[in-house]
Amino acid sequence: MNFASIKNLFNSNKEKQKYLSCEYIQHGFNADYADIKMCCMNTHEGGGRQVLIPDYYGENIDWDKFFKEKREMRELNKKGITLERCKGCFFLKEKEWDDEDYIDFMVFNHWTRCNCKCNYCFTAENFEEFAKRPNYSIFPQIKELARRKQLRPGGEVGFGGGEPAILDEFEPMVNLLIDYGMDNIRVHSSGIKFSPAMARGISEGKLNVVVSVDAGTPETYLKIKNVPTFDKVWDNIRKYAQAQCENNGLARTKYIIMPGVNDTIQELEKWFQLTVNAGVHWIVLDIEGGWYLWNKNKVPDNIYDLLDYGINRAKELNMIRCELYDRANDMNIHRGEFGH
Repeated sequence: MNFASIKNLFNSNKEKQKYLSCEYIQHGFNADYADIKMCCMNTHEGGGRQVLIPDYYGENIDWDKFFKEKREMRELNKKGITLERCKGCFFLKEKEWDDEDYIDFMVFNHWTRCNCKCNYCFTAENFEEFAKRPNYSIFPQIKELARRKQLRPGGEVGFGGGEPAILDEFEPMVNLLIDYGMDNIRVHSSGIKFSPAMARGISEGKLNVVVSVDAGTPETYLKIKNVPTFDKVWDNIRKYAQAQCENNGLARTKYIIMPGVNDTIQELEKWFQLTVNAGVHWIVLDIEGGWYLWNKNKVPDNIYDLLDYGINRAKELNMIRCELYDRANDMNIHRGEFGH
């Protein structure tokens, strides 16, 4: 959308106002591997991932210009106009939003290198190309935000990727965020490389790590990940769990259901047992993204049954929480519309 063409819709009212918006529109961004986007959501009607800065590869960000564009988006929302790419997103909520210029919701996906080769990854079509693709550094821009006092503690920080732990800037960036007072940092990791900064964040109650093992046996793990690191990953999960204070759920395991690969109760149950034995008390469930986009209106019963089994099994094991990620949450919300 060309925001300059509709400036006549905007006003200068800076008081709190109730309207439909979300944390990312208000005060967030997603550093993607080729641009800066609004967020990383993509399963709803509008498709998400509104581009804020196209063709971005680590240049200095004009934060004044950046926040001006964010203000224009907020003004649209105040007028009851939802961005096309945001339509249908379950993150939208009607509430009183502030009108200040700061960032406290950040997602980092600005690299594609990894230490495993998951079959469901967007890089799966050409692992070698994505593995050698140069990544840019976002750390200087975060330090500049902090210097400008426009990085606000609270909110959420998420690391995706690629594998975060293999980034040169990962350890210093996590330590800066912790020192600055960011206390809700989420890192999605393969778990293959142990990170002292993550262990520190877990021990201080400021960071949670989500390790997507997706299997309860080495054989299934190898089929999905294409690296023989099953035991090493569970060893690192135990280390992260041991860093927790009072079993607070900051070390988390994730199971992405891949129809035809790991979609059996037997496999999921073995994953549950390994999770419990590792000292993990919070789990995450999701559905393989590409498969779900093609099949969301015709999901077979066994996938719904497996999701239900996971939710109920977590309750039986007294887990702190069974969290449903983007696709699984969408499937669960709309199951009645699809005849389930």
